[in-house]
Amino acid sequence: MLRISFLCALLCFSAASARAQITVHIDTNIPTANVFADSTWIGIASNAPFEIASHVKRISVVRAGVDSWSTQLMKVEMNLADFAGNGPELTLRAIFPEVEFQGPQPSVDVGLGTVIKKRKWLTYTAAGASLLAGAAAIHFRTKADSRFNSYLETGSPRIKREIKQLDLKSGMALGVMQIGLGVIAFRLIF
Repeated sequence: MLRISFLCALLCFSAASARAQITVHIDTNIPTANVFADSTWIGIASNAPFEIASHVKRISVVRAGVDSWSTQLMKVEMNLADFAGNGPELTLRAIFPEVEFQGPQPSVDVGLGTVIKKRKWLTYTAAGASLLAGAAAIHFRTKADSRFNSYLETGSPRIKREIKQLDLKSGMALGVMQIGLGVIAFRLIF
């Protein structure tokens, strides 16, 4: 008995909620406009009609796209309380003015790609510096190796100082080469 009364109550509730729906048609010149019930997005205008629950207080049609940067009319709203006695079907007319091109549109550059691509000279400079620094590192290292053979034969402290200076120069050139290669790798990735 309890199951039957629960089932009857459920059927009555579902029938009442089905009657409490309002069908909203959207008449607009922008078929890609977004439609909101209160503040919840329910679809785009070209997918109308929409079934709206009776507790919804406002339907809004908001123009989408790049035009949202302009000062033209962007939103049309309808308070459902004003049309409560009109029946279960309503039509919202949202005609937006045509927007003419009035100068450059705002552009947004995201990430590093747009800035880096304009500076090709940086990539070429890094490549050239890497090549020259690599050649210098090899040159100084070769000179240090040949001086080391002379040092082994003579044991002169002057030659030892020269070897240290050549090793230092070779190491610095190698560091410059690695920085250049790092810049090139960064430019290739980004």
